[in-house]
Order: sequence, then structure tokens, then C-alpha cells
Amino acid sequence: MKNTEKLNLDMDKVMANTVSHDDLMQKHLQDKDYQRVYLETSLEEFAKDGNINAFIRSLQYVVKARGRGAISSLARELKMDRGNLSDILNGKVQPKISTTLKLINGLGYKIQLKSA
Repeated sequence: MKNTEKLNLDMDKVMANTVSHDDLMQKHLQDKDYQRVYLETSLEEFAKDGNINAFIRSLQYVVKARGRGAISSLARELKMDRGNLSDILNGKVQPKISTTLKLINGLGYKIQLKSA
């Protein structure tokens, strides 16, 4: 192709063969080991950059991947108000560290400290 030629794309075809980031994440996060590695990586990034919102978004993806009713179920298990949990996972409320640890534990994980 010459540099002067325009590349014509059929955007309908492109979009029909494109997977959204959210859909791809939901597919991968069906696997519990992938969830663990994803949360570990996200937590490590949070420790480096302090971006709590990115870490909370990771928790949101994991809860969402657990399916319909996951927020309600998790809220009951943690004895939290469902609306408050939803606000945390949607980034409307920044949780305390104790609440974040409670969420991690409620998802079936625990934090381990390692020497650097």
C-alpha cells in the first residue's frame, strides 16, 4: 500500500469482531486462580502508586465476575449494608483499610506480607 492511499475500514465488521475490555475481564475472572493473581497484582500496584480507586475497581470486577446477586451475598456475609458496599465498589465511597481487608477476606483471600 502506498503512503498516500487511505485505509478504509468497515467499522461494523471491526466492531463485530471486537471484545470489550469489560467482557474480556469477566471471561478471565471466572477462574478463581486468575482472580487471585489479578487482585495480588492490583494490590501490589496500589502499594506502589497509592491509587486506591484502581484497586477498588479490581475488587468490583471480581465481585461482578461472581455473578448476579454477588454484591447482596457478599454484603450479607460481611454484615454490611448492601448500598454501602455497592457505593464502595462503584467508587462513590472510599473505604477504610479495615473495610478493604474485610472485603478481601470476604472474597476468600488474605493478605500476606513478604520481605522486599
